[in-house]
Amino acid sequence: MKANSPIMVYLERNNMIEDFIKYGVYMRYAAGLSYFNSATLMAQRRGVGFAASEATWHKKFGREIKPGANPLIVMKPFAPLELYFEACDTYSPDNEGLPEWIAVDHANVPQFPRKVLELNSYSVARMLNSHGIYYDEREMGELAGGTMEYSEVPLWLDVLHNKKYERIPTHYAMVVNAKKSSEEKAAAIFHEIGHLLCGHLPHDETLKKINWISLSIPKRDTSRLSLEQKEYEAETACMLIMNGLGFEYDRSHYLDDYLINGQDPVYDLGMAVSAADQFLNWMNADPELRHSISNLI
Repeated sequence: MKANSPIMVYLERNNMIEDFIKYGVYMRYAAGLSYFNSATLMAQRRGVGFAASEATWHKKFGREIKPGANPLIVMKPFAPLELYFEACDTYSPDNEGLPEWIAVDHANVPQFPRKVLELNSYSVARMLNSHGIYYDEREMGELAGGTMEYSEVPLWLDVLHNKKYERIPTHYAMVVNAKKSSEEKAAAIFHEIGHLLCGHLPHDETLKKINWISLSIPKRDTSRLSLEQKEYEAETACMLIMNGLGFEYDRSHYLDDYLINGQDPVYDLGMAVSAADQFLNWMNADPELRHSISNLI
């Protein structure tokens, strides 16, 4: 595995990728932190446990920061950097202990209970439409999960914006197998969105100009990417999304078909992490889907 993001390269070089995925899922649950910021914390302090801002420690846990504690830096969306502190760098003025689910160190990251993932197709379709992606379900063969394509002829979507519907064109079309279970549909959606957000499809220049769509697709040369590399990136994004939602997901049965001489292909883990974070942020920003997510945890 090769991770092209400098932080991912560091984690890979130090054999920390498996720990990163475990820690990233934990911090998604415990603090709502992005996978990227979890990786940032791990790169700064190996074995890092639960961490939060000083304000969060004070307001949510009634704890103060110990004198001389060294802060950790995370990226804050649309704002300057934010300082985080580990649980071990805090104390309770009332001498109260930490909640059981807070890991003082990385080795003690707890396993959260996993539940069955149920997604409402209508809600998902509405959310995808709001980000400029056409969604439909059609009956396919038993082995098919779904497809994500760039349509040469634009499709038109009615998208709610500022309390009114606006009609927009898009070239991005996702179709999922209607015969699959809810869990299988979710995996197909997350895998196909991974292809899009990892930059495997041509850029829709018209859609890119509509700022409120909030669709960020990396500009990259995919001419040298093999099918195996693309599938690994998309399926890794799918796994991170699944795990981030609290769903146990084994991707090995799918990726076995894309090994090269029995080995993982070289692919960009940082791209998959970015794709998973973007999609999870979409879901979290949608009130209806956020409610369904909270019921999983």
